[in-house]
Amino acid sequence: MTRKTTAGPDVDLDAEEVILPSGRRYTEADAQADELYFEARTRPGRPSLARGVSPQVSFRVPQSVKEDLAEIAKAEGRPEAQVARQALAEYLDRHRGA
Repeated sequence: MTRKTTAGPDVDLDAEEVILPSGRRYTEADAQADELYFEARTRPGRPSLARGVSPQVSFRVPQSVKEDLAEIAKAEGRPEAQVARQALAEYLDRHRGA
């Protein structure tokens, strides 16, 4: 007879049969995949660029600008976000005194 249990940190999936709501057996492979998924989701994000929380800026650009950004970032071996931050900072520096 199949005994339904709630999966937890101490469940031995080789000794106990855990049945999902779908009726499928929960396997060790499922547990490993879930562990990787939840580890990725619970890792802290990138460090703040300033003290506290770094504000985010989001805006749309034409496809050609995105392609140019990707090309420059790849050529320089840097993330697109880093190139975009630098470009925006340089633009703002030029226009502060205008």
